[in-house]
Amino acid sequence: MVDHPSPAAPGARLPPIAVDLDGSLLRIDTLHESLCSFAKSDPAGMAGALLRIREGKAAFKRSVAEAAELDVETLPFDEELLAWLRAEQAGGRRLGLFTAADQSVADAVAARLPGLFEVVRGSDGHLNLSGARKADAIAAEFPEGFCYVGNAAVDVPIFARAEAAILVGDVARLRGMLPPGSRVEAEFPAPAAGWAVWRKALRLSHWSKNLLVFVAPLLGFPVDRAPATLLEAVLLFVLMGMVASASYLANDLFDLSADRRHPVKRYRPLAAGLITAQQGALVSAGMLAAAFLLSLVLLPYLATLVLGVYLVTTTCYSFALKRMPIVDVITLAGLFTVRILAGSALLEERVSLWLLTFSMLFFVGLAMVKRYAELDRVVAAGGAGIDSRGYTAKDLALLLGAGLASGFSAIVIFTIYLIQEQYPREIYGTPGLLWMMVPIIMVWLLRVWHLTLHGRMNEDPVAFALTDRFSLGLGVVSAIVLVAAWG
Repeated sequence: MVDHPSPAAPGARLPPIAVDLDGSLLRIDTLHESLCSFAKSDPAGMAGALLRIREGKAAFKRSVAEAAELDVETLPFDEELLAWLRAEQAGGRRLGLFTAADQSVADAVAARLPGLFEVVRGSDGHLNLSGARKADAIAAEFPEGFCYVGNAAVDVPIFARAEAAILVGDVARLRGMLPPGSRVEAEFPAPAAGWAVWRKALRLSHWSKNLLVFVAPLLGFPVDRAPATLLEAVLLFVLMGMVASASYLANDLFDLSADRRHPVKRYRPLAAGLITAQQGALVSAGMLAAAFLLSLVLLPYLATLVLGVYLVTTTCYSFALKRMPIVDVITLAGLFTVRILAGSALLEERVSLWLLTFSMLFFVGLAMVKRYAELDRVVAAGGAGIDSRGYTAKDLALLLGAGLASGFSAIVIFTIYLIQEQYPREIYGTPGLLWMMVPIIMVWLLRVWHLTLHGRMNEDPVAFALTDRFSLGLGVVSAIVLVAAWG
């Protein structure tokens, strides 16, 4: 909502408006997003660009702007401010764009808004146009006086020379920085990202996948240290969630342009500009550092090592493997199996190869479900395939056959795992009851494929299981079987 605390008197002269770009007209910082694009397309070239910082900020910004691919067409504008500026221009006011971003970026944004700005000034590779230098540039273009649209403390020297301030973002904080007697013409408040926004950005709902770290401990609790193992498993669940959330943030930072062109992903907090690239990068790095530090201090060394394997694998998946057909589903299955492996690292006994083989085959089958459902929806809508994944309509039969084969192979391996490893052990009082898990898994797996073939699997099958009543019911039955077998 636009506020007008101190409107100009009726009939008064309306001075030109000088508009800041990063954080004002745009919800984001173009330099930070350009750095993300640069890091993804040419990570080695980043070193050369960083060296140019010695030549000054303007030179650094020029080198990044020349190397990065900033998709101006999809950048998130402050639509309310933009509409107000258009209305002011229609009323006869002159507008100019003045930014510390490189001139090429400023020109590209101005071209995206044809006819809005009569003056466009940015950093030129030698002079960084911010603070007092920007104020001088604005005064040179608008010597009769001007109003200024800004959002940060660095804009205070410009507000001091402006006839009126137009505040964007944290307007309460900015208002407190204004020189005494300053007039505020309009305010465009943008509240800081709250818990709901961050929860969506961190994909906290996906933490449920990390419940797999409890599989190995629950199947093989050492009786003499069960409480300690349970606490370690809970901590591992949280730490793996932190690593996963940090990875999601990093992936979103590197996929900003693609996400903004996607009909659904464009609403993700980073893509929508609700969270800045700088905030996302800092939170991601902080979560990774905290997770590995806590793991090194509080968990077995092997668990920390597996956590590192998970991070490397999910990073490789985000950057390249997700675009390689078949390799992508194997990698997804591997990420699920790594979660089970991490839980196994909390036990003194060696990890069961039968359990890991079951996990790999079972989750390959579920990954095939996910890809089949995605591809089937595209084909049903008239598309030829999923370009970003490399699958075409011809792969539907392959995904169906391989998915079913993997699922039933997993059931066979699970049966061998019970007979060879769990029945002979003394952990369970009635180990034969564990066999009831076989038909439970079989029923669930066939139902998932049934729903998929009928076009009713509209989400990740793991996420589906956590909301589907029938699946949850089978989960309760499985828990009862496990407890009964312990007795």
